[in-house]
Amino acid sequence: MMRFIWTISATFISVLPLLMLVGCSNDAETDAATALSHTQQGWHAYRAADYTQALLSFERALNIDPEFADAHNGAGWSHLSLSLTLPLAQEAFQNALRYDASNADAWVGLANVLYLRYKDSSDFNAAIRAIDNALQADAQYLYRHDYHSNAELYALKAACYFYLGESQLARQEIDKTLKIDAENKTAIVLQNILKD
Repeated sequence: MMRFIWTISATFISVLPLLMLVGCSNDAETDAATALSHTQQGWHAYRAADYTQALLSFERALNIDPEFADAHNGAGWSHLSLSLTLPLAQEAFQNALRYDASNADAWVGLANVLYLRYKDSSDFNAAIRAIDNALQADAQYLYRHDYHSNAELYALKAACYFYLGESQLARQEIDKTLKIDAENKTAIVLQNILKD
């Protein structure tokens, strides 16, 4: 009888880790699916211009998976759209890029933050580099939210160059912009200013 109890105990001890692994993998898969679901809800709310709800959904996703790049990206765009503090948006975009450097949308968001922040000329230079990174990153991430073509990115680069006093480089970006979108307002305004 004692040998039977010992055999059952030994079997249970050897099987327990396997049961725990199976249980953990399902929990991890469930957590990933839940984080993805919250992120998708966040983007749905974002497209509906409900930025507060979008931010809440992205934060729920990040509570489940703190390394989920697209949830950080969404939090950044939500902060930016709510006109909350730029440091929160910047931190969110930088976190998105830490976990997925190919996320072009996060590079565009970071470029916007740097452009708007403008502590000194280094912000404009960093914004230009972020736009270049966006254009070289994974194209599937581009134009998901507030930008719709390369023209808008070139126009933002033109504005950065304009404020840096680099008129020739600004004109080059304006030309790129207007070849894609002849009615881009930013490029037209900058072009008119540079004519004077």
